[in-house]
Amino acid sequence: MNHRFLALALAGTLSLGMLTACGGGSNNDGIAETPNTVTTPPVAESVMPSPEDSAPVTEESPDALPESSAPVEESTEPSAKPSAQPTAKPTTKPTATPKPTTKPTATPKPTVNPTPTPESKPETSAVQSVWNDISKLSLPNLTAMDDATLSAMYGINASDLEEYVCMMPLMGVHSTEFFIAKVKDGKMDTVKAGIAKRQADLDAQWSQYLPEQYELVQNYKLVTNGNYVLFAISEYADDAVTIFNSYTK
Repeated sequence: MNHRFLALALAGTLSLGMLTACGGGSNNDGIAETPNTVTTPPVAESVMPSPEDSAPVTEESPDALPESSAPVEESTEPSAKPSAQPTAKPTTKPTATPKPTTKPTATPKPTVNPTPTPESKPETSAVQSVWNDISKLSLPNLTAMDDATLSAMYGINASDLEEYVCMMPLMGVHSTEFFIAKVKDGKMDTVKAGIAKRQADLDAQWSQYLPEQYELVQNYKLVTNGNYVLFAISEYADDAVTIFNSYTK
């Protein structure tokens, strides 16, 4: 590059010298000739190197391979296609928010507790009530007669009675005995006859045995109130009558 630059500079200098010599010369007569025209000064050539001259010359190594001038296109395609579908759907749906209730809540009325009804006790018959009160007295041990015993000792058929209680002593040293009954309509005379028979048998039995017990047999009580009848042999016979009247009158 330096050599070419120096050559161009030398050529420019020689050109300027030749133009000066031509402008300053005379004719053959020694008279200087006045130039008819204005001499245009020489235009100095630009000593700036042209792009081609200034381009550095590179010596290529014989072993160097030519570089490929084709541009390498970068792949614009994505390496992997995105999945078209979502991998998983939500397992549950969002819970819908309940809408506020616009209706006012009704005020509950106060609960009125009903007055408790007293439990009704099973009604006790007059016959059973009489006996329940008599049994509270100081009596010897007694046992109840069944229908067969009643028929054998009193001669009374249980079918003539609506209800009855007949008690006799467990031991033969007591003459205490009670018969309480509600007699069916039209059967009172039959029942009273049976009671008279029973009293006569007891009188005969106890007349020869234990005078104090025989005295109780003699002082027996027989009371009727409507269809109810009481036969009592006991030291509490008067108390039994009072109880009987309180339930049957």
